Amino acid sequence: MAEIAKVFEVSVEEAGDYIFSPAGVVIVFRNQQFQVFTESARHNFLRRVLTRHPWDKLLTAVTEHGVSVRLRDVTEDVSNKIGLDAMSTEAVLEACYESNPLQLFFLRRHFSNSPSQANMPPS
Repeated sequence: MAEIAKVFEVSVEEAGDYIFSPAGVVIVFRNQQFQVFTESARHNFLRRVLTRHPWDKLLTAVTEHGVSVRLRDVTEDVSNKIGLDAMSTEAVLEACYESNPLQLFFLRRHFSNSPSQANMPPS
């Protein structure tokens, strides 16, 4: 796997709402490829938004189909938690999950050995 260059938290604001809520994590690799980690139902929508809009616009927010999408660079926060030498996809996802387990519960399936708990928020 390519070396990780950036980590972004993806937040969405539904039409008629006034709060951006975390909806996923985007890992950008040094080879400029990226991978989206989100709930299955949102994956295609978020991937399409990320490929259609310039990244600098995504940092302030873009709106598509009435839903606003915004990226927040969390690379420094994640690297401070796990260290630059330990920057693997699994470690990044686990660090992001631990920072917000109620909203990013779907990340758990990428590093946990318990698939039955993968799609359920923690109680």
